[in-house]
Amino acid sequence: MALFASGSAGRTQTPLHPGLVATATDGQRTAKFALPTPNFTLVENDSLHPALKPNFKVEWNGVLKLARGGRHTLFADAKVFVDGKEIQGRPTQLEAGERALKIEFTRKPGATARLQLQWESEHFAREPVPHTALANRELAWTASITEQVAAEQASAASAPLQAFHRLTRTHHCADCHELYGPAKRELEGAEAPPSLTDAGNKLRASWLTQVLVSNKRIRPWMKLVPAHGGEATRPLVQLFAQQAGAELGEGASVPPPTPPQAAEGLKLLGKGDGGLACINCHDFAGHRSAGDLRGPDMTEMHARIRTDWLLRWLHEPGRLQPGTAMPAFFSDMPVAQAKAKMDAIVHALAAGPALSLPEGLLDGPQDNRLVVRDEPVVFRTFIADSSTRSIAVGLPGGVSYVFDAEQCRVRYAWSGEFLDVTKVWTGRGGGQAAVLGKKFFTAPDSHPLRIGNPDAEPTVKFRGYRLVNKFPEFDFEVNGVPVRQRVQRVGPERLEWEFEFGETREPVWVVTGRVNVAGSTGTPEPGRVRLATGLRKTTVTVGGN
Repeated sequence: MALFASGSAGRTQTPLHPGLVATATDGQRTAKFALPTPNFTLVENDSLHPALKPNFKVEWNGVLKLARGGRHTLFADAKVFVDGKEIQGRPTQLEAGERALKIEFTRKPGATARLQLQWESEHFAREPVPHTALANRELAWTASITEQVAAEQASAASAPLQAFHRLTRTHHCADCHELYGPAKRELEGAEAPPSLTDAGNKLRASWLTQVLVSNKRIRPWMKLVPAHGGEATRPLVQLFAQQAGAELGEGASVPPPTPPQAAEGLKLLGKGDGGLACINCHDFAGHRSAGDLRGPDMTEMHARIRTDWLLRWLHEPGRLQPGTAMPAFFSDMPVAQAKAKMDAIVHALAAGPALSLPEGLLDGPQDNRLVVRDEPVVFRTFIADSSTRSIAVGLPGGVSYVFDAEQCRVRYAWSGEFLDVTKVWTGRGGGQAAVLGKKFFTAPDSHPLRIGNPDAEPTVKFRGYRLVNKFPEFDFEVNGVPVRQRVQRVGPERLEWEFEFGETREPVWVVTGRVNVAGSTGTPEPGRVRLATGLRKTTVTVGGN
């Protein structure tokens, strides 16, 4: 008997659909369906599909989308084929674009079965392959899952993948949270709840129980609407991990820190010499953050987050959550140095509420001016004439600027002292930081980059930022083309913008309006510079003479 999903009309060459298509059989029945990833963790008597017995064979098919070519290694407890070649566990040169993907898995009788497709390359460390990199031309999982959920409800079989999607639909999780796609409600900034897409790999079972069953909150400043489902949501605790192919239970952990480990990690969390000033954005032991942004309490992080996920987050937060306010402190460090610092933070956080308060958390500053000395100062804040997602950067030499992460561009620059943050750090907080110098550059009310048409305002998307030699490098997209921007001081009232572009065949312009502009490469035009075709990097100078 064959059970095929109702979306089989997509047998022609159609646009890509999200997810992979599975063809699974238990020797008597065959089911064809789609899911966002091929991942699962099945305990005894669980099956991949409600129509199948626990012992099955499955073949997943679709495409693997590679944004960049290079040597990639794919990992899974299965046979993995790319472009018809079995490459599981073998570093393989793959070109950018759509690569044919096939995964073959056979369930062993009576055993726990786990499949999680992972990858690594010269561009990133080992991680689960994100659902956004998987697609097929036959059947969208969002359509297929409706039929699967109906089959699961009508069956006595234990099918955790379909049960997960049934329960998240019942409790309307995707109304507010991202879950393998954008939430139905458009919530941004401080109002946006955390994504649930990677929760199975990220969160410990004990923490999920507190959140789902007991309405535990880590963002007390946000409304919880509606309250979570109590006992009705308890099954989701394990199902989150099962549908992600994650280890069940608490996941990776570390023991409480030794005194030297706690001291080193505490130093990094604080605002003193050598600190990363994590407390500027995160609450700590019930105390409000020292800055105007508020992130989850750091003394609860070890209880919440699996250690392997936390280490990946610390190393490259923008890869796990594009557009995050969290900077990539460690991506530019030598590997051994970065590992030592991240390990120190993770071990210190394992102390939980017993960890001492970091330097600077309760020290009401006598002078609420931020001073720039020999290194850049990067400060996310509210500031005039820019969005609520602004990043103020003070550069050595007395020049500062504001980068607007919502609009993905520099808004203005000034010379002199950096910022007065009195209204940010005092009273109830949440006030605007004040510029302490004289503005010498104000950008036009439009984006400086154009792709394809110099007169068409582009679509932009912020991906995050990292520190390169302690200077911020902003990562965003312009009309889908990846862009990295670095800003340097080149004079008392002059800034140099360095743009690095991903591959595009369209012409690119730097449009700056009525300001003094000089492009190191490209053709100058009135108020703009047209870059040479195929150029991947350019610099533009703005400001006075």
